[in-house]
Amino acid sequence: MDGSSYKPETPLEGEIIEALKKIRNTEGRKQPTFVRIQLQFPKANRAFKKVKKVFRDLDLDQDESLSLQEINEAVKTLGGTATEKELKDLFDTADADGGGDLDFKEFVVFLCVCSLLGHLKEDDCNLNTAFDCVVNAFSVFDTPNHGIIVLSELDDAMNGAGIDVMAERMKEMDNDGDGYVTFPEFLLAFMCWVGSDDDSDDDSDEDE
Repeated sequence: MDGSSYKPETPLEGEIIEALKKIRNTEGRKQPTFVRIQLQFPKANRAFKKVKKVFRDLDLDQDESLSLQEINEAVKTLGGTATEKELKDLFDTADADGGGDLDFKEFVVFLCVCSLLGHLKEDDCNLNTAFDCVVNAFSVFDTPNHGIIVLSELDDAMNGAGIDVMAERMKEMDNDGDGYVTFPEFLLAFMCWVGSDDDSDDDSDEDE
């Protein structure tokens, strides 16, 4: 099993894979190390908390989730360019539990994928810092640049360092157990790594 044999389940997933490959192939881009990325975790966490404030502002009924209708309005507010069909596909991709609405983490996945595919302005939601960090982290584990992470290739990606612990973490991300970790699956776990699943009061953070 390798990344070259992976078949995207949907056309949108194929677009995400190609967009990730394109970023990696950008001229002059240096491949980061995971240690260097870890140093960016606090900055990424602060960026995610700013996004959480946006999420709360958009959650008009305060049920801690966003419906497709609320997402449509949110994208208009944020200056998005996606069509209704594209938004529905993006929404379904982010809706990891299939519940028909997006919680905060799923909302971040939605925004990151929108940004990755060029459907949001570059500076919307203060997402750039966190988005750059997660793409760089993803690329550490996708060394062949397949656009997905292949669990069987992790040993080469990590050069044997901490492979047992990381392999277990990656298996937890592989929600469907197919041996691959997609970008949305990785992003959900990445937010836990940087601490954005902390429910502490965002207003107490000095992120100005």
